[in-house]
Amino acid sequence: MSTPMTDIAQLAMVDVSDYEVELVDGRFGAVPADLTARLEELVADGAGLAVCHGLSTLLAKHGQDIHDEDDAAAARDYLEAIFRAFAAKTDLAKHTPVVMDYDQVASMDVDGFNKNTSFTPNSDHTESREFLTTKCVHFDAATTFIGNVYGPNTNIQGGLPIVCNTREYCRTTGIEPADLVELMPHSYNVAVRQEHAEAVLADHAVAVDVDLLNDMVMVVLNNEVDGGLAHAGSMPTLADPTKPGMRPLRHIELQFADGQNLNNWYRHYRLDMPEVNVTVPEANTSDHDRYHRGVDSALAAQGPSVRSN
Repeated sequence: MSTPMTDIAQLAMVDVSDYEVELVDGRFGAVPADLTARLEELVADGAGLAVCHGLSTLLAKHGQDIHDEDDAAAARDYLEAIFRAFAAKTDLAKHTPVVMDYDQVASMDVDGFNKNTSFTPNSDHTESREFLTTKCVHFDAATTFIGNVYGPNTNIQGGLPIVCNTREYCRTTGIEPADLVELMPHSYNVAVRQEHAEAVLADHAVAVDVDLLNDMVMVVLNNEVDGGLAHAGSMPTLADPTKPGMRPLRHIELQFADGQNLNNWYRHYRLDMPEVNVTVPEANTSDHDRYHRGVDSALAAQGPSVRSN
């Protein structure tokens, strides 16, 4: 019997404030080995998901405040360090069906509410482009693990991370991973095909209920199409339409030295190397509705997972 996605999300919660770490001159020290081991257990050896939270509590232990810009930056950097420690300890070759010469971890801070006008985490082999963070169920291209850092938001409601057990969907339906996905016309990422997305969202997905106003979280995923988990995001809106809103995101992924690895990854899934549009579709067009409409209506009936903190 398979484990429901709500239970997987519940078991994936990792309160980083439970792990002792030094704070020196406003920066966190080395990542505790037992915290790295916990991510290994959950992401590399387990269901493929960890949700690191409790940064506000950790900062408070050191007399810091998640709503202070410098303190939040230190927390965000610490979460990235946690991902880097996890990636360094993991045998990446065991988690990708195609040989990938991963040689670094790359990160990029993006605007999670407004349009990003110049985005690429790998300028040596992908073109800078416009980018919107909220999109349909998808996988990030050619990185077997990812980390997405959310919060703290200001005047934003919604925008919750959504995780989809496409691995279980493929197992129960007999769908091959290569038949699950298609190219996105304005992104290097790959979307779950529309004929599968509705069932995935209805039966194999959960909106992870985390506090993005008063905390910061990092969702770490096994992001490989073959054997991993897809992700999406509910649509963020202004809580008070008369005031500005902020939804900071940091995206962290594995990278390689040249574009041939990228091409090999697409070929493995029987996809052509994409010719990516550098501008996002205009609102209220079919392309925009297909890839940037959020997934709120499909998940409305089930609601978010129960928070563990």
